[in-house]
Amino acid sequence: MESLQKILKSRKIAQAPDEIKMVKDYILRRYKSGCSVKISRGAIIVSVPNSALAGTLQMDRPNIIAACGLKDLKLVIRNGR
Repeated sequence: MESLQKILKSRKIAQAPDEIKMVKDYILRRYKSGCSVKISRGAIIVSVPNSALAGTLQMDRPNIIAACGLKDLKLVIRNGR
């Protein structure tokens, strides 16, 4: 029987998709604000801390989609963490 250490060492750890990192970096670089990003059922959900930023991101949505290559995923922007 294998030891627990060997089993855990051979287990592959899931990495966050590149799209999540790209969206987080875009918002941090352009708006200097943190956000949380998750993928759920073919959509990328971005949660930001305030409604002003959420409104600004709604207007900048086409640029975010183009810059991060999200052509096949829907981009949803939410207020609150």
